[in-house]
Amino acid sequence: MFRGFRWQLIVLFLALAVFLAGTVYRLNRTSVRQRPPSTAIPSLPPAPEPTEAAPAQATAFTAPADSASVEAPYREGMVGAVARLNPLFAHLNPVDRDLSSLIFEGLFAANDYGELVPRLARELVISADGIEYVLRLRDDVLWQDGAPFRADDVVYTMSLLSDPDYAWMSPAGEFWATVETQKLGDRLLRFRLAQPLGSFPHLLTIGILPEHALRGVTLSQLARHPFNLSPIGTGPYQLAELRLGVDGGISTVELARSPAFMRRSQSASSYQLKRLSFHLFPEAESALAAYEAGAVNALAHIGSRERLLSLPRSQVYTQAESSAVMLIFNWKEAQFAERRLRQALSLSLDVPATIQDLALPDITYADSPYPPGSSVYQPQEFWLRHDPAKARALLEAARIPPASDSQADDGDSREMRFRLLIEEQGAPPRLAESIAAQWQSLGVQLEIEAVAAEEF
Repeated sequence: MFRGFRWQLIVLFLALAVFLAGTVYRLNRTSVRQRPPSTAIPSLPPAPEPTEAAPAQATAFTAPADSASVEAPYREGMVGAVARLNPLFAHLNPVDRDLSSLIFEGLFAANDYGELVPRLARELVISADGIEYVLRLRDDVLWQDGAPFRADDVVYTMSLLSDPDYAWMSPAGEFWATVETQKLGDRLLRFRLAQPLGSFPHLLTIGILPEHALRGVTLSQLARHPFNLSPIGTGPYQLAELRLGVDGGISTVELARSPAFMRRSQSASSYQLKRLSFHLFPEAESALAAYEAGAVNALAHIGSRERLLSLPRSQVYTQAESSAVMLIFNWKEAQFAERRLRQALSLSLDVPATIQDLALPDITYADSPYPPGSSVYQPQEFWLRHDPAKARALLEAARIPPASDSQADDGDSREMRFRLLIEEQGAPPRLAESIAAQWQSLGVQLEIEAVAAEEF
């Protein structure tokens, strides 16, 4: 009876099969997306160290006369030299770091508020146990040579980061060696950690390298590879020109806006400057001279804020830098093995008042392990304690009695004497002298010795 409807029935059954397959796929896809993990993405690296004070970085800027035209190149003065324009080595050299951040991109990036946002990634799903991270990549990204961005590029970059030799180059190298990276598709990846790490997505801000341009190149080979001076990235700017100075070294780095990057939606409106010119100087004085002569429009990380403020027709922008000045006790010294002594010396210092009294313009008090402006920044009130009375009580409990002024003059044998090493180009000597003065009230005599960075 169904002989006359044979083909209609076949089509009906095929339609039902396609419908059921699509339903199963959507249910599975939904179940993956709705796993019950905590998908909050912290924006700072793991285990930040508590700090006593953080220096500030200052940048001076003068707009070019023809600033209304985006065709006018932006010219910035930098102190240092180019070594490798490669995100895996950029942390070893400030100049490489700043330039590489314009050429390369990571899977994630920090926005103006310190929050982590997707960059080369489109979406991220974290398993409930915090071990697995499934990441989907964007499908509109091209390398600056026109090749499409794929999961193979991420897998290749992670293989270099997990190389045992990378641990000698970066503190994060030992961690990367424990991360398993698996390609699930052309634009789908899975990372598997040895143990949960909430700040893992922040580590994914490191720039990704092109596998198609470096296929087969190992980490040791990459360190000496020509790619480091002819980089190919996915970032908003690409290398246009390297100019040599009279000494044969690179004196100028020219970057041009990347056509491949501008093809992305909303990218063209994000980067108005079409060309960036970075001029390299051996020391700060020559960079400042070039700025005053109008040869460059801006300076970064150069000199003290007072010097920059004195420059005519300039604006100075200051922000907290991710570096710190710390006072570290040497536990190899028998006396510092006593915890109450360390606590007493710490409680006797009023660091915020010291910085204010000394009027140190390049140092601000760090009341959190996270920099101000970060999405997770929150002052820690217990760091602000200054309690000389409790400091003395702790010394007495530790049976390390402080010497009075008269006893110190008589050379009392109970007087504590320590040596404080400071780096010659590090924290201001006045800060160390203030610490010595505050400790003297506890009967502690501090000898300050400034040494070169290598010896320090």
